[in-house]
Amino acid sequence: MILAAVACGGSDSGSGSAGGANSMALVVDGGPLGSKGVPVGYVNGAFVNVTVCVPGSTTCQDIDHVLVDTGSSGLRLLANDGKAGGKLTLPLTQQRDAAGNSIAECAQFLDGFTWGAVRLADVRLGGKTASGIPIQVISAATLPVPAPCASFGVDEGTLEGAAGLQTNGILGVGLFRQDCGDACAVDPGMAGSPNPGLYYSCNASGQCTETAVSTGAQLVNPVAMFSSDNDGVILQLPQVSATGAPTVTGSLVFGIGTASNNGLGNATVFPVDPSGRIIAVFPPNGTAYPSFIDSGSNGIFFLSPSETGLPLCAGGQFYCPSSAVSLSATNQGANGGPSGVVTFSIGNADALFATNNSAFGNLGGANAGMPSLHVPASFDWGLSFFYGRKVYTAIEGASTPGGTGPYLAY
Repeated sequence: MILAAVACGGSDSGSGSAGGANSMALVVDGGPLGSKGVPVGYVNGAFVNVTVCVPGSTTCQDIDHVLVDTGSSGLRLLANDGKAGGKLTLPLTQQRDAAGNSIAECAQFLDGFTWGAVRLADVRLGGKTASGIPIQVISAATLPVPAPCASFGVDEGTLEGAAGLQTNGILGVGLFRQDCGDACAVDPGMAGSPNPGLYYSCNASGQCTETAVSTGAQLVNPVAMFSSDNDGVILQLPQVSATGAPTVTGSLVFGIGTASNNGLGNATVFPVDPSGRIIAVFPPNGTAYPSFIDSGSNGIFFLSPSETGLPLCAGGQFYCPSSAVSLSATNQGANGGPSGVVTFSIGNADALFATNNSAFGNLGGANAGMPSLHVPASFDWGLSFFYGRKVYTAIEGASTPGGTGPYLAY
């Protein structure tokens, strides 16, 4: 996901359950309250309330303004530890390896990383519960960030600040059951190991080294652990005007084709590749680019100014054309089909932010890739894409009316 935050007004409205046990309300607003008692100023963030409990107990805590992210898997919450600035205070059980060392995670995103201990919790979303699952408690108060983790860029382990998450946590309800999978179960010290270095074993002195963690002990998509309505999610938001809106309410529905409120209908199903990507063909040059649909990104981030012909805002990543520009791209399944044209608009980000609104359907920026690391330019269909649509995310291995996951549909 790409999180690019700016100062912006907004309400402190929360979100709860809506439409039955397999649905909960979400809100797009200015984000959680910061240290000054006003919203931190998040733009294009879809938030829900999450309830976490000490496993098997009634000792629970409600956490507001947790970002819904269809581009990752697993729940990550900022600790209330005097440093991270989050809300979580529960004494959750620490996950440990066979030697009794604490397990921690360095979760890697496109714009930085979150670091913190892996602990066990019961997680309630609306009327659904995932029992005793590993979650990440984002905090460097007791386990300092190890050097290999710090090399992944910006430390996003605080609520506020230029590098802060500006959300009390991230709810990853993406395509995959675990946040890493089989690769992280392989010894990172083995020659040719595919382990990307997400998980660490930390001794009593706080020294942390990269380690292998079985898939059953990794952070897991909470929806996959529900007893029913567990094959995917639907995120639905209404359309917004060209100048945006202060707040928008929508819904996060659990399950695809499991109840009367989550049918696939006429949505087009796009199979994904092993990395969760589809293909986008951009008409000006007809080039096919990697493409993904990700509610955790707060705009449509695509290509470079030289490829799009759009200027960047001064000193920023967002696009700032002199007036709104209408564009189109053709999304295709990872194997070349099916396909569908997406028509979208990109407005002047500076002008949009000046409205002090929080929800924008035409916010976009550059995603030029990292040529030095052989990462290509791509299309990241962030939250701007979601307005006026039902977007389906089917979990890997799940049997659904649209076929076996993983896939994306809208």
